[in-house]
Amino acid sequence: MGANQTAISVNQPKQRLLERFHQLVIAINLLALPIDLYLLRNTNALIEGAAAIALGVSLWHLHVRRNVTLSAWIFLLITAFSLLSLIALNRFATMSVVFILLLPLSTLLFLRLRHTLLIIATLAALLAAMLYAEHLTNPDNPIAHNPQALFNLLYAAVIIYLFGILYHHFIIKTFDALDASSRQKSLLLGEVHHRVKNNLNVIASMLALQALRGDPAAKTALQESKSRIDAMGMVHEMLYQNDDFALIDTQKYFTRLGELLRGLYSASGVRFEIECHGVRLPLQIMLQLGIITNELITNSLKYAFETHKGAIMISLTCKDSACVFHYGDNGEGCDTQRLQNAKSLGFTLISLAAKQLGGHLEVQREAGLHYTLEFEYV
Repeated sequence: MGANQTAISVNQPKQRLLERFHQLVIAINLLALPIDLYLLRNTNALIEGAAAIALGVSLWHLHVRRNVTLSAWIFLLITAFSLLSLIALNRFATMSVVFILLLPLSTLLFLRLRHTLLIIATLAALLAAMLYAEHLTNPDNPIAHNPQALFNLLYAAVIIYLFGILYHHFIIKTFDALDASSRQKSLLLGEVHHRVKNNLNVIASMLALQALRGDPAAKTALQESKSRIDAMGMVHEMLYQNDDFALIDTQKYFTRLGELLRGLYSASGVRFEIECHGVRLPLQIMLQLGIITNELITNSLKYAFETHKGAIMISLTCKDSACVFHYGDNGEGCDTQRLQNAKSLGFTLISLAAKQLGGHLEVQREAGLHYTLEFEYV
C-alpha cells in the first residue's frame, strides 16, 4: 500500500467531520437568508448568500483535493469574514457575536493548538477593535455602556476556550490512539489479502506449468482451473491495492477479468460492454460473482463466437441491498445445454455460487445467450 493511500485513510474521519461543518454552516446561512430578505435586510442576505456559495466551493475543494488542513483554513476565513461583516453591519446587535466566539472551537481538530490559540487571540483583538470603533462612532449603542454585559461576554468566552482547549487535548490523544490502531489493522488486513493473492498466484502458476506437460484435454481443464483461481486472486489483489478494504469496484473488476480471459483464449475480436459504474460490493459477494462471471465468459469465448468476433455484455445495478446482474453475448455457436449439462463443472460452480448469493440464475436464448441473476446482500 502506498504512502498516499495511507495518508488518505488517516484523514478520512477528519475530512468527513470538516465536511459536516461546511454543510452545517451552509444550512445556517441558507436558513437565515430568506428571513433577512423578508425583513428587508438585503445586505445581510447578500453576505449570507455569498458565504453559502463560498463554503460550497470550499466543500467541493475538500472533496476533490482531500487537503483537510488547507480546507480548514479556508472554512475559517470564509466564516470569520462573513460573521465579522454581519457584526459590523448590525452594530453588534446579532447572534453572530456568539458564533464568532464558537468558531475557533471548530478548528481544534484540524489545526495545531498554537494555530488555534493564534486564531482566538486574533478574533478577540478584532472584536475589541470593532467594539471600540463602535463606541467612538455610535456612543449611544447600549452594548458599549453595559460593563456587566461585556464582562459576562468575556467571561463566557474564557470558559468556552478553556473547555475547548482541554477537550482538544484529550480528544486528540484519543483520536491518535484510535487512528494508530486503525492504521495497524489496515496494514495487517492489506498484508493478509496480499499473501492470499500471492498464494493463489503460486497455485495458478503450478497449474500452468502442469498444463504444458499434459495432453490437450488435460491442458484445457488445467487452463480453466487456472482462470478460476485467477478470478478469485484478482478480488484479493484489488482489495489490498485499494484504500478501502471493504468494497470492490465492480466496473474495474469485470473489465480486468474480461481482458484476462480474452488474452487466455486469444479472442481479440470479442469486445466487452460493461455497465457497472458506481457499484461497489464486499469481498464475499465478489468472490461468488467472480466465479459466475468467469464461467460465463469462458463459455462464451469457447463456444459462442464461430468467427471469433462478437460482443459480451455485463451489467450490474444495485438499489439498497437488492442487486440485478445481467450477462449476455450475441454469439451464434453456443449450445444452451452445453453449460447446463449436469456433468459440467462450470455449471455446477455457477449453481453453487448463485446459491451462496441466495439468488436464482435465469437463462434466455434470444439473439445470443443471456443470464440474469437477482440477489440481495446484507
